[in-house]
This record gives sequence, structure tokens and C-alpha cells, in this order.
Amino acid sequence: MDNAAELQSWFVQHVKLDGKPYTLDPDQAKAVLDDHKNTLVTARAGSGKTRVIVAKVAYLVARNLANISEIVAFMFNRAAAAEVNQRIGAVEIDGIPLQEYNHSKPIKLASTFHKFALDIIKHTGERPELISESERDTIIQNSVRKILSEQDRKLPPQEQAEALRLASSFISRAGQKYPGSSGLSELVTSVNSYIHVHTESAAYQGKIFLHQVCLAAYQEYLLALTYPKIDFNMLMARATQTIIAQSDAYSSTKHTPASINHTLDTIKRTKYILIDEYQDFSYLFFSLIEAIRQSSPAAHLFCVGDDWQAINRFAGSDVNYFINFAKYFPEDFINIPLVTNYRSDRKIVENANNYMIRHYDPQATKAIPFSKRRGKIKYLNSTKTKFDAHDLDEDALDDARFQLALAKTCNSAPTDYQGAAQLLKTVFKLLRKHHREEILILHRHNFTSFKGVTLENFIQALRLICMQENLISAEDFDRQVRSMTMHKSKGLESNIVILLEADQNQLLSTHPHATTFELFGDTLEAEKSDQHRLLYVALTRAKHRLYIVHSDKKCSI
Repeated sequence: MDNAAELQSWFVQHVKLDGKPYTLDPDQAKAVLDDHKNTLVTARAGSGKTRVIVAKVAYLVARNLANISEIVAFMFNRAAAAEVNQRIGAVEIDGIPLQEYNHSKPIKLASTFHKFALDIIKHTGERPELISESERDTIIQNSVRKILSEQDRKLPPQEQAEALRLASSFISRAGQKYPGSSGLSELVTSVNSYIHVHTESAAYQGKIFLHQVCLAAYQEYLLALTYPKIDFNMLMARATQTIIAQSDAYSSTKHTPASINHTLDTIKRTKYILIDEYQDFSYLFFSLIEAIRQSSPAAHLFCVGDDWQAINRFAGSDVNYFINFAKYFPEDFINIPLVTNYRSDRKIVENANNYMIRHYDPQATKAIPFSKRRGKIKYLNSTKTKFDAHDLDEDALDDARFQLALAKTCNSAPTDYQGAAQLLKTVFKLLRKHHREEILILHRHNFTSFKGVTLENFIQALRLICMQENLISAEDFDRQVRSMTMHKSKGLESNIVILLEADQNQLLSTHPHATTFELFGDTLEAEKSDQHRLLYVALTRAKHRLYIVHSDKKCSI
């Protein structure tokens, strides 16, 4: 097959998924057919990146370019890995299941980076014990409290909670850039250098104190993790070191231990490395890929992602690996865009495009809507919703029910919630209009702008009102209505999306600690870019209707 059109035709004629012809658009077919050594696929929201990854595997196997055992696919969570493996297992080529090409069932080609790393280490006979998130949080809390106690610093509860949050972020990011005990000395040097440069500045004294506390907490954290106990960052670093060390040992001796043979067998056979969500790549992932390629220099790299959806910098991800792909992988590289959005109607796609072109990257490639439907975007100022606060004093009916619902879920007096009740009434009216459809409610935070009202409180009050009005049962509400932060919505979609409190000060405000950790690249510009990309993720979850609820005089989205 010489071109994308021929490949499209071949897939329709020969490849089926769940009994249906496997279709590709011209851009998807171009990506699947591409054979550059380093390929970056820029896949805008809803453009079918998972379809491309599965098609790439089917094409490589069917055309005898690689066996399934010679392909490694990295996904960023277990659910995505399971989905890709399920789809590959359901693919047939000329009636023959793809998995029979490898004579193994079931196919587990895709895995997370961490699962891959754990398997590498276990092949050497080691049995590391990964700590859980709750264990990690406990160790960090104990470490921070110990450091503060030793310094005889007693912080108010709110400041102590913020210090714990910052320490957790510092430890995640330090573990990415300076992993484990081996990277500690370099981290200490970097922190001390930062302190030395800014020690005379009064404006930096708070930041210096936080660096000192966080560095000391990280040292305590490392002391608490005596091998075999490790965290995910240590796991990645150890797997990378294992591959490099055993590759060197393999090359330098004729009598290679069985464990080394077993560990390197898969690595040395690797012909293709596929990476999903490449915009969330990090230093540790880059190091692992480099180690794999040290053992298998001819391996092709096929990365799929969207820099417009890079929202995990706080956890150590670095979008620069995406933006500067050619710098990190300069040999025989190409960037192939997937621009057709199959998820959202035209107006929703165009609105998201315009937002990112205006606020993020004027030269970026726009998404193109596949849907012929116009779609609908409606801006609702919740402060304009008619609301009678006097109902509470009169008959406790009508508008008072919203205050009473919030009072019940927040366990406080109903008089405290007039503003929140007005927002609740605004959202309730939307549910009344769409009570038979799936709805996704998103907020920038887990809390609202109203004192004492969390996002969970708000949604429970909404659920209570819907039940009281016999609008929807509790079971149907739980099934049809989902609510979460914008950050957690990545990868999801819904017919209707409601953005709560989409105000300038909620969405694009500068956090007090936005530039605290400058040694990890924190700048006001980076913070602003993060916020724009996060809002893009939220805007592109909607398929048909997007409601933007705000209280600004003029909505900025």
C-alpha cells in the first residue's frame, strides 16, 4: 500500500472490530501507514487516537512488520490499557482473530509505564513493595509535621494543610527529576543554590522557608522508604537502571545469567514503541524509553497526544517533550496531525478552537468538526436567575427549598446560602429541561466560591431537590448525572456539559504558590498556560450542548 487511500480501502475490506468494518479517515490512515523512526501524532480532542493505536497494531501485525510480542504500547492508566487490549483482542483480519497471529490469549500488549517497570524488576527476582497513595500521604504528613516540630514552627491549620499539599507536590516532582537516594545530592545542590541566590530578598523568605521544609520532608520521606518499599517514581528509576545495567552485562559476558536473558528478551525484540497521552510525558518516562532503545536501537517510536490537553505538570509531566519532540528524538521524525473531532457538534468545536488560538497558540492546528449539527452553547449568569430570598421568612416554599436543601447537605443554617441557592436554582432548571439525558457537571475546584459549600455538597443538594420535585429518581440521578473537577474529566464525554462558576477569578486566577518552585519550572506563564489547557479539556467534553454558568458581567470564555 503506497498511500492513505489504499490503506483506508484495505482496512474496510479486510479488518473488522466486533464484526464491523474498521474505518479510518485520511489523517488516521496516514498515521497508521507512516514508518518514520520517530512519529508524533498530534491528536486533537475527539479525533480517535485510540482507534489509531489499535489500527497501528493491526497493520503492523497483518503486514508482517512486527509480531505482537515485538510491540510495546504504553498507556497512562489501567483503564486505557484494558480498553486497548480488549479492542485488539476483538480485531479480526480476514476472519482471523488478531491474537492468533501471536498464538497467545488473551492479548496484553498495552500496559501502563508503571506495570511495565514492575514486570521488568520482577523478572530479575526482586519483589518491590509499592506503597499505596494513602501510605504515601501518611509518610508525607508525618515528615512535614516532624520538620515543623523540629523547627519549632506552629502553623495555623489552614497553613499547615497548605504546607502538606506543597510538600506532596514537591516530593512528586523531585521524585521525577531527581529520583530516589541517587538523585538526592543533586536536588540538595539545586535547592541550596536557589536559596543562596534569593537569600537577601525579603520577598523570597516565604519561598525559602517552604523549600527548606519540603526538602527536609523529602529526605525524611526517603528514609521512611527502605527497600523493598518504593513509590512509583522510584519504581520507574529502578527499572530504567535495571535495563541499562543488564544490557551492559549482556554485552560484556558470554555467560549471561538466566534472569538477565529473561529480562532483556522482550526489550531486545522490541520493534515498535507506542505511547498514548504523550503530552503527559516526563523525564522518567523519557529515561525508560532511552534505556529500551539502548537495548533495541532500531525500535520505532509512535507517540500520540495533544499538547492542548497537557494538564499534569503539577505531577511532574512536561509538555516540552511534546512541543520539542524533534529535539528529543531528532532522527527521522515527523509530526502528523489528527484534526477531525468526531465527538462534538460544530459550534462546540469552533468555540474551543477560538479560545485556544486566542489565548494559547495563535499558530496551532485547529480541530475540524465532523458533525453536521450546529450544537448549542449557552451562557447563563446565575446572578440573573430570578430568586426570592424572602421565601424562607414567609412560607418556606418555592425558592426557599434551594436554601433548605443546601442547609441539609452542608449541615448549617439555610440563611447562609442565598448565593449558592441561586446558583443551585439555575442548575436545577437545566436538569428539569434535560432530565432524561446524560449530564456532566464540571467545576474548576472541589469547592465552590460560597463559604462552606463543597462541590459534593452542591451536587447532593441538587440530587435532593430533584427527588423532592419527583423530577428524577435517586437511581436515575446517580446514573445520568456525573460531577467532578475539570481535571478529572479528561477522557470523558457527555451529551450535555455544565461548567459551574466559569468566572474569570475562578478559572484564570493566579494561585499564591504558582511560582513557589521555580527550580521545577514554575512561572506565571506556565501557570496561565496550564489554566487555558484545562479549560480546553472542559470545553471539549460536550457533544451537543454546553452550558457555561458564570456571574461575571461578561463571560470571558
